[in-house]
Amino acid sequence: MPQAQHENISGWASRIDTVLSNIENPIVRRVVVVESTSSTQDAAIEFARDRQGLLLIASEQTAGRGSYGRSWTDGDRWTLPCTFVVDPICCDAPTLAASVACAVHETLSTLMGNMLELKIKWPNDIVVRDEGRDRKVAGILIEKRAGLTLVGIGINCTQRRSDWAPELQDYAISLNELGFQVTRLDLVCRLIEHMSAWFGCCDRTQIRNYYEINNAMVGTLRTFRYNNRCYHGIVEHLDPLEHLVIDTPDGVHTLPIAQTVHERGDRPCGRK
Repeated sequence: MPQAQHENISGWASRIDTVLSNIENPIVRRVVVVESTSSTQDAAIEFARDRQGLLLIASEQTAGRGSYGRSWTDGDRWTLPCTFVVDPICCDAPTLAASVACAVHETLSTLMGNMLELKIKWPNDIVVRDEGRDRKVAGILIEKRAGLTLVGIGINCTQRRSDWAPELQDYAISLNELGFQVTRLDLVCRLIEHMSAWFGCCDRTQIRNYYEINNAMVGTLRTFRYNNRCYHGIVEHLDPLEHLVIDTPDGVHTLPIAQTVHERGDRPCGRK
């Protein structure tokens, strides 16, 4: 695959417009492609002008971030960073988050087929399960800022193992490392199609069914925080719209999705 830094992005918007013309109810009404930005979330606010329906794509993102203020490593145009400015009128926050996760997962699943164990790691990661370890291939960041709902998506595209910082090499992975050759333009076109389909339906039953099949959490040892209390145990059930059930040493607990936080690293409670 050609190195991402040599991609000519000048024709991206017109190609995407062609894709949009063939979608019955596209989530996107206007496309902006920029060479470089510190954050697609910040740039989307600037270009949206208080209107929904924008897709902001950057060839390079220099200061990307994930959930809880964590940094998102882009490197030398290794990723596909983009932000959708959406109208969440038909979805509450958990339904919106789950719909986006299903769309990103389906985008990558149609590319990979059944060759790999691709999973949704609640609340906002798409991972490949490799010898029992979840390695992140895509991440989602949903924010409400300046009166807009921003859906930021980053997909690892062209990294080699040596490109990752040592502490990330066993926890992140790219499409290139997995053996899939796809341009970032083709990838974002696929993403728009699946985002439009999932966002257009807001079908809670369909979301639950898809999530259940592709859930990375159930049956694994995880740590969550709810109401200033830590819970560490085996996830027995996870409904991305309502609640999760976790079996801990002091009993089985049902935690509401909207108020529960997944603790990074899944360390036992009290251990740093």
